[in-house]
Amino acid sequence: MWGFGQRAALKTRVLLTSSVALLAALTLMGLIMHQAFKEKTLQLVDERLEGYLYSMIAYIDYDENQLVMPDTFPTPRMEQPGSGIYAQILIRDFVWQTPSALGQELPPIVSLPVNQRNFSSRIEAEDERFFRISQGFAIETDSEVIKATLAVTENAGPFYQELASFQESLLTWLLAISGGLLIVQWMIMFWATQPLKRLMHDLERLEQGDEQIFSDDYPLELRGLTASLNRLLENERSHLTRQRRTLGDLAHSLKTPLAVVHSELDNETVDKRIIAQQVGVMDEIVAYQLKRAAVAGHRTFVRGVPVIDVVDKIIDSLQKVYRNRTIRVRSEVAPGAEFYGEQGDLMELLGNLLENAFKWCDQHIHLTIKTLIKSGHKRTGLVIDISDDGPGIAEQKRAELLQRGVRGDEKVTGHGIGLSIVTDIVESYHGELSISRDEVLHGAHFKVILPP
Repeated sequence: MWGFGQRAALKTRVLLTSSVALLAALTLMGLIMHQAFKEKTLQLVDERLEGYLYSMIAYIDYDENQLVMPDTFPTPRMEQPGSGIYAQILIRDFVWQTPSALGQELPPIVSLPVNQRNFSSRIEAEDERFFRISQGFAIETDSEVIKATLAVTENAGPFYQELASFQESLLTWLLAISGGLLIVQWMIMFWATQPLKRLMHDLERLEQGDEQIFSDDYPLELRGLTASLNRLLENERSHLTRQRRTLGDLAHSLKTPLAVVHSELDNETVDKRIIAQQVGVMDEIVAYQLKRAAVAGHRTFVRGVPVIDVVDKIIDSLQKVYRNRTIRVRSEVAPGAEFYGEQGDLMELLGNLLENAFKWCDQHIHLTIKTLIKSGHKRTGLVIDISDDGPGIAEQKRAELLQRGVRGDEKVTGHGIGLSIVTDIVESYHGELSISRDEVLHGAHFKVILPP
C-alpha cells in the first residue's frame, strides 16, 4: 500500500484519500443521526407513556375492597382490544387491566416500591417487542395503605418500522450526497490540477528545445517553483553563452600570436626571442580564458559561504606576499554575511580586487562588505567596497576596464587579466561593478553589488 502511494499520481492519491475520508465522515454522520433519531423518539415515547401513567394514577381509588377506576381512560385506544397500548394494575395478587389488553399475551408485571418508576425500552413476549413504563404507588383507605404497581405497555412494532424506514431514507440520501460530493470533488481536483498539467506541458516543450521560460500566471503555490526553474534556466543559458563566448574569444585572441609565429617560421632565419614572446602571450591568453571558463556563476540551489572566512584567508595570504611593505588593511564585514555561490568565485573576485589594491596602494586599504536585502527574496546579496590610497585609475581608462567583451589580448596595461576575471564573475552573478576615486584615501575605489 505504501509503495502504491509512492508510485501513484498525485491526483489519484488525493482523490483516493479524500474519498475515503469523505465516506468515513458521511458514515459517522449517518450513525450519529440514526442514534440521535432513535434516542429522541424513545424520549418522546417515554414522555407519552409517563403522561398516561400519571393521568391514571390521579383517578385510581379503592373502595370497599374494590378498585375504582375512572370512567374514561387517557386515550381511547385503551378501550379497544388489541389497539397496541395497554394499562395494568397489580394489587396484591390481583391484576387489573384495560379492555385493550383482552386476549393479549403481555409481559408479566414486576412489583415496584412506592414512588419508584421504571421505563423499559425493549421487552419481549410472544415474539413481539414492547415499551413499558411502571410506577409503584400507594392507595390510602380508612383502615390501611395498599401498595400497588401501575404499568402502561405499548407495542414497539410501529416504532421499529418507523426507525427502519428512517434508516432506509437516511441511507438513500447519504448515498446520493456521497455520489454528488465525489463528482464535485473530482471536478474540483480536475480544475485544481490544471496548473500542474500546464507545468508538465511547459517542461515537455523545454525538453524539446523550446527557448521559452515559465510565465508568471501560475498559482501562488507554484510561483516559487517556476521562479526557481526560470533562474535555473537563465543560469544554464548564461553559462552556455559564456562558454561559447570564451571559446570564441580564445580562438580570436590566438589568431594574432599564431600568425606572428607562422610568419616568423617562414623566414630563413627564425628569431627565437619573438617566438618565445608570442608563446608567452598565448600562454597568458589561455590562462585567462581558462579562468573565465572556470567561473561557476549564479546558482539557484547552493549553500551560503561565510564571507569572513574567505576575507581573512585572502588578506593573510596577501600580507605574506607583500610582507616587505607596510600595508594596513581595515576590514569590516557584516556579521553573518554569506555568499550564495561557489566559494572559488568569491575567492577569485575578492582575491583579484585585493591583490590589485595591495599592488597599487601606498599604505592603506579599506574593505567593507555589507549584506543586501531585497523584498521577496529569502537570500541576501552583498555590497563590497574596496579602496586604497594609491594613484587610482584614470577616468578615461575605467570604462575600458569595465567594458564587456574586452579580450585577453586587449586588456589595459598595468592591471593584468585580474579585473577582466572580476568583470566576468560579477556579470555571471547579475551584479554591478563600478570604479571611482575614494573620497577618503583618494585612490581607486571598487564597488561590487551582488544581488540576492
